[in-house]
Amino acid sequence: MASLDKRADRVAQVRAQLDYHHQRLDLYKRLHGPRPCARLSELEHAYSSARHRLEGAEAAEPPYGAPLG
Repeated sequence: MASLDKRADRVAQVRAQLDYHHQRLDLYKRLHGPRPCARLSELEHAYSSARHRLEGAEAAEPPYGAPLG
């Protein structure tokens, strides 16, 4: 049961990271516009990486209602 709690905590952490990176990207675009530059590229990469981590974390999580054990 502890491993399920750890997985749930991991998914929650990664979701929080994804939200954080999404907010930073949106804020940057609002302040500076969508002009291509190194900083925008860095923020887009961080957001994309967080999305991929979330996909991996969710794939490792058992489906809701799955039998434990």
